[in-house]
Amino acid sequence: MTPYIVILSTGSELTAGRSVDTNSGWIANQLFELGWKVKKIITLPDDPNLIFKELEALQSLAKEIPVLAIMTGGLGPTEDDYTLETVLKLTGKTSYAVEKAKIRLTKIYEARGKDYKDILPTVFRQTNVPEGCKTLDNSVGIAVGFIESLGENSYLVCMPGVPSEMTEMFKRRLVPELKKMYPRENLIQKTKWLWNIGESLFQNEFIEPNREVYFKETEWGVTANRGYIKCIFQSTNDVMLDTILKSLEKQYPDLISDDVFQYVHEQLLYEKWTISVVESCTGGLLGKKLTERAGSSAYFMGGFLTYSNEMKSNLLGIPKETIETFGAVSDEVAFAMVDGLCLKTGTDFGVSITGIAGPEGGSEEKPVGTVCIGLKEPNGKIKVHRYLFPGNRESIRENASNTALFLIYQSLKGKVV
Repeated sequence: MTPYIVILSTGSELTAGRSVDTNSGWIANQLFELGWKVKKIITLPDDPNLIFKELEALQSLAKEIPVLAIMTGGLGPTEDDYTLETVLKLTGKTSYAVEKAKIRLTKIYEARGKDYKDILPTVFRQTNVPEGCKTLDNSVGIAVGFIESLGENSYLVCMPGVPSEMTEMFKRRLVPELKKMYPRENLIQKTKWLWNIGESLFQNEFIEPNREVYFKETEWGVTANRGYIKCIFQSTNDVMLDTILKSLEKQYPDLISDDVFQYVHEQLLYEKWTISVVESCTGGLLGKKLTERAGSSAYFMGGFLTYSNEMKSNLLGIPKETIETFGAVSDEVAFAMVDGLCLKTGTDFGVSITGIAGPEGGSEEKPVGTVCIGLKEPNGKIKVHRYLFPGNRESIRENASNTALFLIYQSLKGKVV
């Protein structure tokens, strides 16, 4: 059974342009990876009449087809949080306080040195849900989410608008419920990443020429990221999926990967190798990415942020003449940076990044987006790669740090880097 899926994001800060709605895109992507396609995304202000009108229309649609509506926002303690009030009006139900949530809220206040009596009624309102609904507990914040029936095989899911609360609730509590509501029998999914290639080029080079051969019975989707695209293929035909992946690997042998971040983490742990980094234009982004997974302290030894030429010389022992002759953004300096780094840290792997993130500082010879990445492997070999990344400052920095991880991945895979 495939429901008609609608995502509703509520909040006047969204419709006024003061905040960007990141929840809807994230939910839609998660649902696609689970085998469901979103039909519509709606953004609404904190207006109970408008919210009610949309929910009423979905309730009416649910009389004809299965509907899954996922709404975020409006479960907070302020006067402009209307979600619960609107759902109660829609269903004609009353609400009740979830005891577990009340106890948790009380303990939070006690930990802050406050008494139960100090908790305002509006704060307690976050623990209320409609009678007879399925509750979704919140392990990050206070507001309780819930699932309400809209009719036969149709549901309204309400979750907090705070992204950290919503994402945790979605993954831990909602996904298991969705799999029970709408089981996808025999659906198989395969995912690959492609580096330094855009969405449109991938579609023109791979999807379109193979559409009649591969994609009559296979769903596909692409998520664009900085430096790579994530390609997702779904089908009930496992043989077809394997054929598609083999064709993909044949066409893009040097650009294809699995989940780079997870593989690098697992492989460094398995091989008991260590790594250190020295960064300039990325300002610590690579170190951040290498330490995001629990257990990374087993392999990540540390690093340096050498933004100035003086720091490059003083900390890494790079001759000032090298910097003056070739420039701070050069293959020679990137080589010297990673060489000096590994002499200091003694790690198996070393990575250096130096570049021009902009918007100022570029030249005809080295325009904004020029980045040099040095990689030292456990065998002692050092190789430097030069790139010209597009976009603004943030995009260039993200591209550079992600691409550095891809180089580590390739080395761990035994590919020529």
